[in-house]
Amino acid sequence: MTSIPRRASRPVLAAAVISTFALALGACGGGGGSGDSGGDGSVVIGYTGPLSGGGAAYGENVQTGLQMAVDDLNKDGLEVDGKKVTIELKSLDDKYAPSTAASNAQRLADQDKAPVVVSPNAGAIKAIQQINNGRSKFMISAYTSDPAIVQSDNPLTMMIPPNFESYAKPFTEQGMKNGGKKLALLGTQSEYGQQWTKAITDEWKKADGKIGADNSIDYATVSDFAGPVSKALSEKPDSIFVGGPSQPTALIMEEAKKQGFKGSFLVMDQAKLDEMATVTKPKNLTNSVGVLPVKEYEDPGTEGFLKKFAEVAGEKKVATSETALNYQSIAIIAKAMEVAGTTSDPEKIRAAVPDALSKVDDKYKVNGFPTKITDQGHLMNPDLEVTYLDKDEKYTKVPVEQVSDAK
Repeated sequence: MTSIPRRASRPVLAAAVISTFALALGACGGGGGSGDSGGDGSVVIGYTGPLSGGGAAYGENVQTGLQMAVDDLNKDGLEVDGKKVTIELKSLDDKYAPSTAASNAQRLADQDKAPVVVSPNAGAIKAIQQINNGRSKFMISAYTSDPAIVQSDNPLTMMIPPNFESYAKPFTEQGMKNGGKKLALLGTQSEYGQQWTKAITDEWKKADGKIGADNSIDYATVSDFAGPVSKALSEKPDSIFVGGPSQPTALIMEEAKKQGFKGSFLVMDQAKLDEMATVTKPKNLTNSVGVLPVKEYEDPGTEGFLKKFAEVAGEKKVATSETALNYQSIAIIAKAMEVAGTTSDPEKIRAAVPDALSKVDDKYKVNGFPTKITDQGHLMNPDLEVTYLDKDEKYTKVPVEQVSDAK
């Protein structure tokens, strides 16, 4: 659920996307999804994500969930319009670059006839939305909590995670309850991180709290966090907003505890508390509010999913929401194909999602399964919760009232 650092302005980014898109069109014909997918009883689900570079661990978490779902669905057997269908996952590396993601998506739609392309990056999804409902048509399975994705009026987008703005209020309430009124800002400098920083800042001020200076960190250039943490702590905050990938976020929290911080942490949804516990001692993560770990869910398929994940990824690897939610989403898409009676028409597949949700087998319900999809294309879990990790390293669930995706 991340975005890329703001290394280029939107006009420059748009120009790069258009240039790459033009090259892609010259290399391959349009019209992805207009014919029979595969033509041999198979259908390709495309994936463009960061599979190398600094975001590789995140991109691989997503890919693992997608492949697990494909394997399970093929084992169960998928039948569409009276024909047995095999799903194939085809993955391309975009290194978090939106222009590369758009080119990859075009290639997957045109060359591989993928009716659906998965992307786990807000900037990349916005670039792909410029091309998925024109000459080529394909559905985007969007793994980002940025509400702008469903505010774009793109009819072929399905947004998977909760809107991150829904977390601002419970985070603020828990932070003030277990810390105090003054908040330091140590989030990530990425575009997504800055959107999160604004949301938490606005909510904190609304609750009559005080905000310190923005000491957001560029993880691409900073690896020694002692300086930024010291600067933030010099303001004597009661709570600290942190976030970015799990690994550096854990080290920031560790450094804050090392420098004597005893207040609360507000951890943005990109970082996962249980994953961070593999990087630092759990005691460094206590008195924190963050997204609920997958292992804390009690959905029908959670236990079975975790067991299969351990077999695939190893006992030491943590199953994150990137893996679990994308696992669920492919099951939803496969069932929508069955309901729609097509593997090649993305418009019919997207239109069938509302009916498909109630027909998905319980084994695929692992991480707060959605019961509806909004008109804008956002999957909604009515029982959304975050978690508070107390000083005894125990998780307490906190209900979340979801905000509207409307502009």
